[in-house]
Amino acid sequence: MANSEWNPSQLPTSAGDIAGAIAAETLTVSGGVVSTDNATTTPLASGATYTGTWEDVSAHPSVVVATMTDQDGTITVEFSPDGVNLDSTLTRYYRTGQIEAPHRFTVTRQYCRVTFTNTSASNQTYLRLQVIFGTRADLNAPLDSTLAQDFDATAVRPSDYRHEVALGQRQGKVTWNKFGYNASVGTSAEVVASWGGTFFPMTTARTLSIVSTDAADVTSTGTGARNVVVYGIDENRVAQTVVVQMNGTTPVVTTETWLGVNRIAVGLSGSGYVNAGTITATATTDATIQGQVPAGVGTSQQCIFFTQAGHQALATWLTSDVARFGSGNEPVVTLKGWVYSAISNSKYEVVRFTVDASIEGHRELTPPEPFPIGESSCFWLEAVSTRAATSVTGRFSLIESRDADASV
Repeated sequence: MANSEWNPSQLPTSAGDIAGAIAAETLTVSGGVVSTDNATTTPLASGATYTGTWEDVSAHPSVVVATMTDQDGTITVEFSPDGVNLDSTLTRYYRTGQIEAPHRFTVTRQYCRVTFTNTSASNQTYLRLQVIFGTRADLNAPLDSTLAQDFDATAVRPSDYRHEVALGQRQGKVTWNKFGYNASVGTSAEVVASWGGTFFPMTTARTLSIVSTDAADVTSTGTGARNVVVYGIDENRVAQTVVVQMNGTTPVVTTETWLGVNRIAVGLSGSGYVNAGTITATATTDATIQGQVPAGVGTSQQCIFFTQAGHQALATWLTSDVARFGSGNEPVVTLKGWVYSAISNSKYEVVRFTVDASIEGHRELTPPEPFPIGESSCFWLEAVSTRAATSVTGRFSLIESRDADASV
């Protein structure tokens, strides 16, 4: 029994007493204490913090914190050896737009308390924060569920990380396959994109003017593309996806502003099943091309990628092909990968390789370590040839991953 001293008067005298004693002893051993000093239902104003009270948790192996509210915030679980000095702080980020599972922490010092800070610009309308001390098994998730980015559980299902990201089963991770071509690279450096020419990312957000070279690309009645889906980043470098209804050879200007386009794809077609003309998206201020769907292709062809704010991208594969003329005067093409960082307002050459078409027409890069493309950055591939009208294609793959503390 819980009492270490033997006392005949405490001996159970019935089966009910024995069952009750066993239940009490089990509760003592396994824990299961609901905290009253680290719990609140009082909503917090913007920027306000709830701070719990130090509690002696030395009798318990773990702490479980569960929170529900309607505003973003930060949870901390703090440990102290004496209830005075703060020696350990474990931080979790509460995001209303993400899966918010309870969090389990191993007790590492005698005293513990919990805080919650409302980091949003709005007041909470409700808050339910509860803490339980005791033995708790690891959390689990259904086999077909999306694994949360910040989830205190062990995945036991057969798992291929890249496949699960591609299937949308990993929160905060997105697979991107980027591909494009430039059918006429010359002796001056050009972007590997269907429209060619020089490229540099926009530094001021602009609306886009989207138009086709064929009147059949028109909403409702068109035999070509009736609408297109534009994927990119907005003025805050946050991902946005917009459906634009086509109007043939008459430009349609987006309401939204953009700092970059990652892809334009036909969203709905008529009887032709694909865009009839070349669909081009230009910045309305300076008329620079930001994306293009060549006629009959269905999706943009551009080796350009914009990483969101609060995200990192890891590229693991890049390939390029150079057309051979077969005339004994094969081109030598130099390809460069550039990264522009909006944080430093600088661009960097991060990869360079040469393809000599007289020896080979294909080059593939598979770095042993992933190649990182930092937050609020743009990566693009450009090429220059020793011979005019050289056809160059490129393709690369990456996984964009949200930072743990990101609010987007």
